[in-house]
Amino acid sequence: MNCRPNKLTPGFTLLEILMVVAIMGILVTIIITSFSTLNKAQALDKSARQGASILNQARMLTLSSKEDSVYGVHFESSEITLFKGGSYSSNDPDNIISPLNSIVSITNINLSGGGVDVIFGRLTGNTNTPGTVTFSLDSSTATKTISVSGTGLIEIED
Repeated sequence: MNCRPNKLTPGFTLLEILMVVAIMGILVTIIITSFSTLNKAQALDKSARQGASILNQARMLTLSSKEDSVYGVHFESSEITLFKGGSYSSNDPDNIISPLNSIVSITNINLSGGGVDVIFGRLTGNTNTPGTVTFSLDSSTATKTISVSGTGLIEIED
């Protein structure tokens, strides 16, 4: 009789299976972290573009003299409001309120005169409150800044 043991059937050992599971776990963690970081960066960028768009909309409405009025933008930490008239009133039903993404907030409003409103002048589109508005991610140091010039031009800075 032959004393050699029977050949083992092909398969994987427990150690090999555990190694594959560990490597897959590490890869999944890296991918999820990358997507999370990308999502946060996109939320910040989108919020800054939203702020610039609302400022441009207020300026265009003023330049077109819609309803013979001026328009402005009011900034708060979690929302931006487009309003009609020479001053902001929180009770005005015509206000258009745009909330920011929940992970983004306005952390610094540095407008001429120390206010939180930008109002554009009829016929010229100029503003008496030039300055900057900074958007920040709640969980990091990443920021985007909107700059409003005295001529009413809006620019997003990194």
